[in-house]
Amino acid sequence: MNIIIGTISAAMMTLALVSPPASGAGDCSTANDAFQAALAKVVNALRGYEQCVSESKGKDKCSAEMQAVDDAHDDFEDAVNDYKQACP
Repeated sequence: MNIIIGTISAAMMTLALVSPPASGAGDCSTANDAFQAALAKVVNALRGYEQCVSESKGKDKCSAEMQAVDDAHDDFEDAVNDYKQACP
């Protein structure tokens, strides 16, 4: 369980440090805002999953929390793709 928490913590730290460079106006600015929102969603989902895992004591599979992480990651992938296109 400590490995899972360590891995989640490392992922959260990496995501918190990852930020696209400041962008220009228009589509790039909008894409940057969407990226920041997706990043926050991933970090929050990871925190929820970490809390569930650490409190489960083998009685909760934390499926809902893992689904939230998966959904947040899907949004993150979309935001990264949009950012790449809008901010070359």
